[in-house]
Amino acid sequence: MADNKSNFTTLTPAKTIEEVWQNFDPTLIIDPASEQYIPRTDPELQKLSFNLKHSRHHIHAFLCGHRGSGKTTELNRLCLDEKITQKFSPIFFTAQEFGSDGVHLTHDAIMVGIGQRLIRNDFIDAGLKDEFNDWGKTIVKTFLKDEKAQANAGAKANAWIAFFKAQLSTRKEWKYEQKQILEPKVQDLIGILNRMAQDLKNKTGKKLLIVVDDLEKGESEAHKEMHKRLFKEHYDTLVQPAFSIVYTLPIYFRAMQGSRIPNDQLYTFSAIRLYDHEHRKEETPELQTEDDGYKLIRNFVEKRMANLENIFADDDVLNEILLIGGGLFRETARVIKDAAYFAISRDADKIELEDAKKVFSQVKKEYQPMVRGEAIPILKEVAETGMWVDGVEPFLQSRAVVEYENGDLWIDIRYVLKKFIGELPAKESTE
Repeated sequence: MADNKSNFTTLTPAKTIEEVWQNFDPTLIIDPASEQYIPRTDPELQKLSFNLKHSRHHIHAFLCGHRGSGKTTELNRLCLDEKITQKFSPIFFTAQEFGSDGVHLTHDAIMVGIGQRLIRNDFIDAGLKDEFNDWGKTIVKTFLKDEKAQANAGAKANAWIAFFKAQLSTRKEWKYEQKQILEPKVQDLIGILNRMAQDLKNKTGKKLLIVVDDLEKGESEAHKEMHKRLFKEHYDTLVQPAFSIVYTLPIYFRAMQGSRIPNDQLYTFSAIRLYDHEHRKEETPELQTEDDGYKLIRNFVEKRMANLENIFADDDVLNEILLIGGGLFRETARVIKDAAYFAISRDADKIELEDAKKVFSQVKKEYQPMVRGEAIPILKEVAETGMWVDGVEPFLQSRAVVEYENGDLWIDIRYVLKKFIGELPAKESTE
């Protein structure tokens, strides 16, 4: 976990609009130990933390939530929790660290990524590290026909990694026989990882905890196929290692038919609810300013500013921005950054309602191209019922539709799309 701390950011509260533009970069990963960290107390998060701390056996968990809802920050915080670090040696890494295009990720690539992180650990026996690299060289040579490439792959201990990653893009073309050759070797890899985990425990007295973040990224059909490949076809491999692993999961996956993930392994992470279910049909839903959800997202904004009154013209401006953000931390940060840009562009001292309206229009236009054909009846039905409907998955993934919870789970189309979709004629739905 220590090598991930270099990615953390601690901010100085903004006093000017220029500083606001800097502080609300949506890509920032806030240090969980900083003043700007906003803790979430979602029951499922608390349950995941409790289970890790108290279970006598290893746990395989899937954290299901929107991109930008704060999963990364919460998973980082989990890995820094004192009770967790007393019991575990946590290793946090993202799917992007593996360096391959996300659409090509495979079950064995995830296991290789775990192995890559483990061989960096000084406690792991050198012989086990050699086993891991020998496994990789064997895999690459098995499926490489070029003798020169085979020689290059075996030239150095980790030279095979580049060839392994390159092979991922051709997996779709593999024949049945090639896949049959691979699967027993994946079992060999898991055996090596298990021995590494046991070696680590023998030397440190702590169990291994792996957190794999950003697996849920991507909105294309190819990404959806990758998610299906990982979490449905190869679920058994993901839960086979004899150590604890937390995987992130796309928001739509738990509602997908044929999911093999048991409920006791699935931990949900909805967006922050800003208004009640009964107000969702309003073009401008009434914010529940006394509720915990509103206070939480407002606190997220306040922590990054020295004084709200010096930045926003009034509360109506801030409330408009919060609605546009949809209860998602990253989206809210992006909205504020863009509103600050519009204010700076007109040499203003404060963010006005006109800046928020420009962001509203900008976000709406980002989604409009996907609202066509079969998308129209899907989104109209969501707006009417607040229920999951067939075909809603890509809209949950793109955050055009957001999941909320207050007692019951429900979904709603984003505030920026409510009027637009409401005015579309239903007859366009299938023509």
